[in-house]
Amino acid sequence: MKRTVKRTVVIIVGILICSLLITNLTINRGQAQADEFNDNTPITKPDGSKWRIGYCESEYFITYSRTLAAIAKGFEELGWITNLEGFDEVAASDDSKAIWNWLATHDVSPYLDFVEDAFYNLRDPGVDREGIIRRLREQKDLDTMLVMGAEAGILLSNSDHNTNTFVFAASNAVRSGIIDSVEDSGKDHVWAHMDETRFVRQTKAFYDIVKFKKVGMVYEDSDNARVYSAVNEMENLAKEKGFEIVRYHVREPRSPEEYPKYYQEVQAAYNKLAQEVDAIYVTIASLESEKLPELFQPFYEHKIPIFSQLGNIEVQNGALLTVSVMDEINVGRFGADVMSKCFRGAKPRDMEQSFQSAPRITLNAKVAKIIGFKIPFELVIVVDEVYQTIGAQ
Repeated sequence: MKRTVKRTVVIIVGILICSLLITNLTINRGQAQADEFNDNTPITKPDGSKWRIGYCESEYFITYSRTLAAIAKGFEELGWITNLEGFDEVAASDDSKAIWNWLATHDVSPYLDFVEDAFYNLRDPGVDREGIIRRLREQKDLDTMLVMGAEAGILLSNSDHNTNTFVFAASNAVRSGIIDSVEDSGKDHVWAHMDETRFVRQTKAFYDIVKFKKVGMVYEDSDNARVYSAVNEMENLAKEKGFEIVRYHVREPRSPEEYPKYYQEVQAAYNKLAQEVDAIYVTIASLESEKLPELFQPFYEHKIPIFSQLGNIEVQNGALLTVSVMDEINVGRFGADVMSKCFRGAKPRDMEQSFQSAPRITLNAKVAKIIGFKIPFELVIVVDEVYQTIGAQ
Protein backbone atom coordinates (compact mmCIF):
# COMPACT_ATOMS: atom_id res chain seq x y z
CA MET A 1 0.00 0.00 0.00
CA LYS A 2 2.76 2.46 0.94
CA ARG A 3 4.58 1.71 -2.29
CA THR A 4 1.40 2.44 -4.30
CA VAL A 5 0.80 5.72 -2.46
CA LYS A 6 4.39 6.84 -2.96
CA ARG A 7 4.13 6.01 -6.66
CA THR A 8 0.93 8.06 -6.92
CA VAL A 9 2.54 11.04 -5.20
CA VAL A 10 5.59 10.79 -7.43
CA ILE A 11 3.33 10.86 -10.50
CA ILE A 12 1.43 13.90 -9.20
CA VAL A 13 4.63 15.74 -8.31
CA GLY A 14 5.95 14.85 -11.76
CA ILE A 15 2.87 16.42 -13.34
CA LEU A 16 3.41 19.56 -11.28
CA ILE A 17 7.09 19.80 -12.23
CA CYS A 18 6.38 19.22 -15.94
CA SER A 19 3.68 21.87 -15.87
CA LEU A 20 6.04 24.36 -14.25
CA LEU A 21 8.68 23.66 -16.90
CA ILE A 22 6.10 24.11 -19.67
CA THR A 23 4.94 27.38 -18.08
CA ASN A 24 8.53 28.67 -18.00
CA LEU A 25 9.02 27.71 -21.65
CA THR A 26 5.80 29.53 -22.54
CA ILE A 27 6.95 32.64 -20.68
CA ASN A 28 10.28 32.50 -22.51
CA ARG A 29 8.50 32.22 -25.87
CA GLY A 30 6.33 35.14 -24.84
CA GLN A 31 9.44 37.18 -24.05
CA ALA A 32 10.84 36.38 -27.48
CA GLN A 33 7.60 37.59 -29.02
CA ALA A 34 7.75 40.75 -26.93
CA ASP A 35 11.07 41.52 -28.61
CA GLU A 36 9.68 40.71 -32.07
CA PHE A 37 6.57 42.87 -31.67
CA ASN A 38 8.34 45.76 -29.96
CA ASP A 39 6.89 46.52 -26.53
CA ASN A 40 3.51 46.83 -24.88
CA THR A 41 3.82 50.41 -23.66
CA PRO A 42 0.29 51.86 -23.48
CA ILE A 43 -0.82 54.03 -26.38
CA THR A 44 -4.08 55.50 -27.62
CA LYS A 45 -5.38 55.11 -31.17
CA PRO A 46 -3.63 57.28 -33.78
CA ASP A 47 -6.40 59.89 -33.49
CA GLY A 48 -5.89 60.12 -29.72
CA SER A 49 -9.08 58.24 -28.81
CA LYS A 50 -9.33 55.13 -26.66
CA TRP A 51 -9.38 51.55 -27.95
CA ARG A 52 -13.01 50.41 -27.82
CA ILE A 53 -13.53 46.89 -26.45
CA GLY A 54 -16.64 44.71 -26.62
CA TYR A 55 -17.44 41.47 -24.81
CA CYS A 56 -19.36 38.30 -25.70
CA GLU A 57 -19.76 35.16 -23.58
CA SER A 58 -21.48 31.85 -24.25
CA GLU A 59 -23.40 31.93 -20.93
CA TYR A 60 -22.97 33.09 -17.36
CA PHE A 61 -20.13 30.95 -16.02
CA ILE A 62 -17.74 31.56 -13.15
CA THR A 63 -14.61 30.89 -15.22
CA TYR A 64 -15.66 33.60 -17.68
CA SER A 65 -16.21 36.25 -15.02
CA ARG A 66 -12.98 35.42 -13.22
CA THR A 67 -10.99 35.48 -16.47
CA LEU A 68 -12.52 38.86 -17.36
CA ALA A 69 -11.52 40.25 -13.96
CA ALA A 70 -8.03 38.79 -14.34
CA ILE A 71 -7.60 40.40 -17.77
CA ALA A 72 -8.50 43.77 -16.24
CA LYS A 73 -5.89 43.16 -13.52
CA GLY A 74 -3.40 42.16 -16.20
CA PHE A 75 -3.99 45.43 -18.04
CA GLU A 76 -3.42 47.26 -14.76
CA GLU A 77 -0.07 45.53 -14.23
CA LEU A 78 0.98 46.59 -17.73
CA GLY A 79 -0.13 50.20 -17.22
CA TRP A 80 -3.03 50.15 -19.72
CA ILE A 81 -5.52 50.45 -16.84
CA THR A 82 -4.61 53.08 -14.25
CA ASN A 83 -7.49 53.06 -11.76
CA LEU A 84 -9.14 49.94 -10.34
CA GLU A 85 -9.97 51.38 -6.93
CA GLY A 86 -13.07 49.54 -5.70
CA PHE A 87 -12.87 46.90 -8.43
CA ASP A 88 -12.09 43.97 -6.14
CA GLU A 89 -15.54 44.09 -4.57
CA VAL A 90 -17.39 43.78 -7.88
CA ALA A 91 -14.88 41.20 -9.15
CA ALA A 92 -15.65 39.04 -6.12
CA SER A 93 -19.30 38.88 -7.20
CA ASP A 94 -18.35 36.53 -10.07
CA ASP A 95 -20.96 38.37 -12.16
CA SER A 96 -19.54 39.15 -15.59
CA LYS A 97 -22.29 41.66 -16.40
CA ALA A 98 -21.64 43.57 -13.17
CA ILE A 99 -17.88 43.48 -13.78
CA TRP A 100 -18.33 44.80 -17.33
CA ASN A 101 -20.71 47.57 -16.23
CA TRP A 102 -18.23 48.65 -13.57
CA LEU A 103 -15.37 48.84 -16.07
CA ALA A 104 -17.58 50.69 -18.54
CA THR A 105 -18.89 53.30 -16.10
CA HIS A 106 -15.69 54.12 -14.21
CA ASP A 107 -12.74 56.14 -15.47
CA VAL A 108 -10.33 53.21 -15.41
CA SER A 109 -8.01 54.04 -18.29
CA PRO A 110 -6.86 56.81 -20.64
CA TYR A 111 -6.24 54.12 -23.27
CA LEU A 112 -9.08 51.57 -23.09
CA ASP A 113 -12.84 52.01 -23.31
CA PHE A 114 -14.97 49.07 -22.15
CA VAL A 115 -18.07 49.92 -24.16
CA GLU A 116 -21.19 49.74 -22.00
CA ASP A 117 -23.63 48.61 -24.71
CA ALA A 118 -21.18 46.08 -26.14
CA PHE A 119 -21.76 43.36 -23.54
CA TYR A 120 -23.40 40.23 -24.96
CA ASN A 121 -24.41 36.96 -23.33
CA LEU A 122 -25.71 34.35 -25.76
CA ARG A 123 -28.14 33.03 -23.13
CA ASP A 124 -29.79 36.38 -22.47
CA PRO A 125 -33.41 36.54 -23.70
CA GLY A 126 -33.69 38.28 -27.05
CA VAL A 127 -29.96 38.42 -27.77
CA ASP A 128 -29.47 39.12 -31.47
CA ARG A 129 -26.56 36.96 -32.62
CA GLU A 130 -26.70 38.26 -36.16
CA GLY A 131 -26.92 41.77 -34.76
CA ILE A 132 -23.56 41.31 -33.03
CA ILE A 133 -21.98 40.31 -36.32
CA ARG A 134 -23.64 43.19 -38.19
CA ARG A 135 -22.25 45.63 -35.64
CA LEU A 136 -18.73 44.31 -36.20
CA ARG A 137 -19.08 44.12 -39.98
CA GLU A 138 -21.04 47.30 -40.72
CA GLN A 139 -21.03 49.67 -37.77
CA LYS A 140 -17.36 48.92 -36.99
CA ASP A 141 -17.40 50.92 -33.75
CA LEU A 142 -15.42 48.32 -31.78
CA ASP A 143 -11.69 47.72 -32.15
CA THR A 144 -11.55 44.46 -30.22
CA MET A 145 -13.91 41.71 -29.08
CA LEU A 146 -13.13 39.90 -25.84
CA VAL A 147 -14.83 36.48 -26.08
CA MET A 148 -15.49 33.79 -23.46
CA GLY A 149 -16.39 30.18 -24.22
CA ALA A 150 -16.56 27.91 -27.24
CA GLU A 151 -20.06 28.81 -28.42
CA ALA A 152 -19.32 32.54 -28.50
CA GLY A 153 -15.89 31.81 -29.97
CA ILE A 154 -17.40 29.80 -32.83
CA LEU A 155 -19.92 32.57 -33.55
CA LEU A 156 -17.41 35.40 -33.67
CA SER A 157 -14.43 33.63 -35.24
CA ASN A 158 -16.32 32.11 -38.16
CA SER A 159 -18.20 35.22 -39.21
CA ASP A 160 -17.69 37.80 -41.91
CA HIS A 161 -15.92 40.62 -40.09
CA ASN A 162 -12.34 41.68 -39.38
CA THR A 163 -12.57 42.96 -35.80
CA ASN A 164 -9.72 41.61 -33.67
CA THR A 165 -11.21 38.72 -31.67
CA PHE A 166 -9.60 37.14 -28.59
CA VAL A 167 -11.16 33.92 -27.29
CA PHE A 168 -10.67 32.65 -23.75
CA ALA A 169 -12.05 29.73 -21.71
CA ALA A 170 -12.85 27.48 -24.66
CA SER A 171 -11.88 23.99 -23.53
CA ASN A 172 -10.20 23.21 -26.84
CA ALA A 173 -10.39 25.96 -29.45
CA VAL A 174 -8.93 23.68 -32.15
CA ARG A 175 -11.44 20.84 -31.75
CA SER A 176 -14.22 23.42 -31.45
CA GLY A 177 -13.25 24.85 -34.84
CA ILE A 178 -12.42 28.32 -33.52
CA ILE A 179 -8.80 28.18 -34.71
CA ASP A 180 -6.94 25.94 -37.15
CA SER A 181 -4.15 24.86 -34.81
CA VAL A 182 -2.21 25.77 -31.69
CA GLU A 183 0.46 27.36 -33.89
CA ASP A 184 -1.82 29.22 -36.31
CA SER A 185 -5.36 30.52 -35.77
CA GLY A 186 -5.94 30.56 -39.53
CA LYS A 187 -7.34 34.11 -39.55
CA ASP A 188 -5.36 37.33 -39.13
CA HIS A 189 -7.88 38.85 -36.69
CA VAL A 190 -8.49 35.76 -34.51
CA TRP A 191 -6.59 34.48 -31.46
CA ALA A 192 -7.59 31.87 -28.88
CA HIS A 193 -5.93 30.77 -25.67
CA MET A 194 -4.89 27.13 -25.77
CA ASP A 195 -3.87 24.66 -23.09
CA GLU A 196 -4.30 21.55 -25.15
CA THR A 197 -3.21 19.02 -22.52
CA ARG A 198 -4.85 20.43 -19.40
CA PHE A 199 -7.61 17.81 -19.19
CA VAL A 200 -5.16 15.05 -20.08
CA ARG A 201 -3.12 16.06 -17.04
CA GLN A 202 -6.23 16.35 -14.89
CA THR A 203 -7.84 13.01 -15.75
CA LYS A 204 -4.55 11.16 -15.33
CA ALA A 205 -4.09 12.66 -11.88
CA PHE A 206 -7.63 11.60 -10.90
CA TYR A 207 -7.00 8.04 -11.98
CA ASP A 208 -3.60 7.89 -10.26
CA ILE A 209 -5.18 9.01 -6.97
CA VAL A 210 -8.34 6.85 -6.99
CA LYS A 211 -7.55 3.91 -9.33
CA PHE A 212 -11.23 3.45 -10.23
CA LYS A 213 -12.58 0.57 -12.30
CA LYS A 214 -15.83 2.27 -13.32
CA VAL A 215 -16.13 6.03 -13.56
CA GLY A 216 -19.38 7.93 -14.11
CA MET A 217 -19.87 10.96 -16.36
CA VAL A 218 -22.95 13.08 -17.06
CA TYR A 219 -22.86 15.48 -20.00
CA GLU A 220 -24.83 16.73 -22.98
CA ASP A 221 -24.56 14.53 -26.06
CA SER A 222 -23.31 17.22 -28.44
CA ASP A 223 -20.01 17.85 -30.19
CA ASN A 224 -19.37 21.02 -28.20
CA ALA A 225 -20.20 19.40 -24.85
CA ARG A 226 -17.93 16.44 -25.59
CA VAL A 227 -15.06 18.91 -25.98
CA TYR A 228 -15.57 20.94 -22.81
CA SER A 229 -16.51 17.85 -20.78
CA ALA A 230 -13.17 16.21 -21.64
CA VAL A 231 -14.91 13.13 -23.02
CA ASN A 232 -12.16 12.34 -25.53
CA GLU A 233 -9.49 12.66 -22.84
CA MET A 234 -11.34 10.30 -20.53
CA GLU A 235 -12.01 7.81 -23.33
CA ASN A 236 -8.32 7.77 -24.30
CA LEU A 237 -7.32 7.24 -20.68
CA ALA A 238 -9.87 4.42 -20.36
CA LYS A 239 -8.26 2.62 -23.30
CA GLU A 240 -4.83 3.05 -21.74
CA LYS A 241 -5.75 2.03 -18.18
CA GLY A 242 -8.55 -0.44 -18.87
CA PHE A 243 -11.37 1.12 -16.84
CA GLU A 244 -15.01 1.51 -17.91
CA ILE A 245 -16.94 4.76 -18.42
CA VAL A 246 -20.59 4.71 -17.40
CA ARG A 247 -22.33 7.73 -18.90
CA TYR A 248 -25.69 9.44 -18.93
CA HIS A 249 -26.73 12.29 -21.20
CA VAL A 250 -28.72 15.37 -20.23
CA ARG A 251 -29.67 18.45 -22.18
CA GLU A 252 -28.17 21.61 -20.75
CA PRO A 253 -30.64 24.48 -20.24
CA ARG A 254 -30.93 27.20 -22.87
CA SER A 255 -33.23 29.40 -20.79
CA PRO A 256 -34.14 29.87 -17.09
CA GLU A 257 -37.38 27.96 -17.66
CA GLU A 258 -35.43 24.81 -18.55
CA TYR A 259 -33.42 24.61 -15.31
CA PRO A 260 -35.94 22.68 -13.17
CA LYS A 261 -36.16 19.85 -15.71
CA TYR A 262 -32.37 19.92 -16.16
CA TYR A 263 -31.73 19.46 -12.44
CA GLN A 264 -34.24 16.63 -12.30
CA GLU A 265 -32.38 14.86 -15.11
CA VAL A 266 -29.01 15.41 -13.45
CA GLN A 267 -30.29 14.12 -10.11
CA ALA A 268 -31.79 11.05 -11.78
CA ALA A 269 -28.48 10.34 -13.51
CA TYR A 270 -26.53 10.75 -10.26
CA ASN A 271 -28.95 8.44 -8.43
CA LYS A 272 -28.28 5.70 -11.00
CA LEU A 273 -24.52 6.27 -11.19
CA ALA A 274 -24.12 6.02 -7.41
CA GLN A 275 -25.13 2.36 -7.68
CA GLU A 276 -23.07 1.58 -10.78
CA VAL A 277 -19.60 3.18 -10.41
CA ASP A 278 -16.75 3.51 -7.96
CA ALA A 279 -15.90 7.12 -8.88
CA ILE A 280 -17.59 10.11 -10.53
CA TYR A 281 -16.03 12.77 -12.77
CA VAL A 282 -18.27 15.85 -12.53
CA THR A 283 -17.84 17.56 -15.88
CA ILE A 284 -18.11 21.26 -16.58
CA ALA A 285 -21.82 21.97 -16.77
CA SER A 286 -24.52 24.45 -15.77
CA LEU A 287 -24.59 23.44 -12.09
CA GLU A 288 -25.15 26.09 -9.45
CA SER A 289 -22.71 25.52 -6.60
CA GLU A 290 -25.32 25.81 -3.84
CA LYS A 291 -27.23 22.86 -5.34
CA LEU A 292 -24.25 20.50 -5.30
CA PRO A 293 -24.58 19.09 -1.74
CA GLU A 294 -28.09 17.86 -2.54
CA LEU A 295 -27.14 16.57 -5.99
CA PHE A 296 -24.13 14.73 -4.54
CA GLN A 297 -26.07 13.03 -1.72
CA PRO A 298 -26.27 9.66 -3.53
CA PHE A 299 -22.48 9.62 -3.85
CA TYR A 300 -22.06 10.37 -0.14
CA GLU A 301 -24.41 7.51 0.74
CA HIS A 302 -22.58 5.03 -1.49
CA LYS A 303 -19.06 6.27 -0.55
CA ILE A 304 -18.18 7.37 -4.09
CA PRO A 305 -15.19 9.72 -4.62
CA ILE A 306 -16.33 12.86 -6.50
CA PHE A 307 -13.76 14.53 -8.73
CA SER A 308 -14.49 18.01 -10.10
CA GLN A 309 -13.39 19.03 -13.58
CA LEU A 310 -14.24 22.68 -12.92
CA GLY A 311 -12.17 23.28 -9.82
CA ASN A 312 -12.17 24.77 -6.34
CA ILE A 313 -15.72 26.09 -6.12
CA GLU A 314 -17.17 22.59 -6.59
CA VAL A 315 -14.78 21.13 -4.01
CA GLN A 316 -15.82 23.84 -1.58
CA ASN A 317 -19.44 22.89 -2.22
CA GLY A 318 -19.24 19.13 -1.95
CA ALA A 319 -16.85 17.44 -4.38
CA LEU A 320 -13.98 15.48 -2.85
CA LEU A 321 -11.08 16.60 -4.97
CA THR A 322 -9.86 18.55 -7.96
CA VAL A 323 -6.62 19.05 -9.77
CA SER A 324 -7.46 22.53 -11.00
CA VAL A 325 -6.34 23.56 -14.47
CA MET A 326 -8.35 26.80 -14.55
CA ASP A 327 -5.65 29.36 -13.74
CA GLU A 328 -7.63 32.50 -14.53
CA ILE A 329 -5.12 34.88 -12.92
CA ASN A 330 -2.16 33.94 -15.10
CA VAL A 331 -4.29 33.38 -18.20
CA GLY A 332 -5.59 36.91 -17.65
CA ARG A 333 -2.04 38.25 -17.51
CA PHE A 334 -1.13 36.31 -20.63
CA GLY A 335 -4.20 37.57 -22.48
CA ALA A 336 -3.69 41.20 -21.46
CA ASP A 337 -0.10 41.01 -22.71
CA VAL A 338 -1.21 39.56 -26.07
CA MET A 339 -4.00 42.10 -26.52
CA SER A 340 -1.76 45.03 -25.62
CA LYS A 341 0.72 44.04 -28.34
CA CYS A 342 -2.13 43.87 -30.84
CA PHE A 343 -3.24 47.38 -29.86
CA ARG A 344 0.26 48.40 -30.86
CA GLY A 345 -0.06 46.81 -34.30
CA ALA A 346 0.64 43.08 -34.04
CA LYS A 347 -1.80 40.69 -35.69
CA PRO A 348 -3.65 38.31 -33.36
CA ARG A 349 -2.72 35.48 -35.73
CA ASP A 350 0.99 36.11 -35.14
CA MET A 351 0.78 35.84 -31.36
CA GLU A 352 1.56 32.84 -29.17
CA GLN A 353 -1.69 31.07 -28.23
CA SER A 354 -0.45 28.32 -25.90
CA PHE A 355 -0.12 28.95 -22.18
CA GLN A 356 -0.04 26.22 -19.53
CA SER A 357 -0.01 26.72 -15.79
CA ALA A 358 0.88 24.40 -12.94
CA PRO A 359 -2.18 22.56 -11.56
CA ARG A 360 -3.37 23.07 -7.98
CA ILE A 361 -4.71 20.21 -5.87
CA THR A 362 -7.73 21.03 -3.69
CA LEU A 363 -9.38 18.63 -1.23
CA ASN A 364 -12.52 18.70 0.89
CA ALA A 365 -11.70 16.99 4.20
CA LYS A 366 -15.35 16.93 5.27
CA VAL A 367 -16.35 15.00 2.16
CA ALA A 368 -13.38 12.65 2.64
CA LYS A 369 -14.69 11.85 6.13
CA ILE A 370 -18.26 11.32 4.90
CA ILE A 371 -17.28 8.80 2.24
CA GLY A 372 -14.48 7.19 4.25
CA PHE A 373 -11.71 8.27 1.87
CA LYS A 374 -8.41 7.90 3.71
CA ILE A 375 -6.01 10.68 2.83
CA PRO A 376 -2.41 9.41 2.80
CA PHE A 377 0.13 11.71 4.40
CA GLU A 378 2.18 11.65 1.21
CA LEU A 379 -0.81 13.12 -0.66
CA VAL A 380 -1.58 15.69 2.02
CA ILE A 381 1.85 17.29 1.65
CA VAL A 382 1.24 18.13 -2.02
CA VAL A 383 -2.31 19.47 -1.56
CA ASP A 384 -2.51 23.23 -2.12
CA GLU A 385 -5.84 23.92 -0.41
CA VAL A 386 -8.14 22.05 2.00
CA TYR A 387 -11.78 22.84 2.83
CA GLN A 388 -13.03 21.66 6.21
CA THR A 389 -16.75 22.21 5.55
CA ILE A 390 -19.23 21.79 2.71
CA GLY A 391 -20.44 25.13 1.40
CA ALA A 392 -19.45 28.68 2.32
CA GLN A 393 -19.62 28.46 6.11
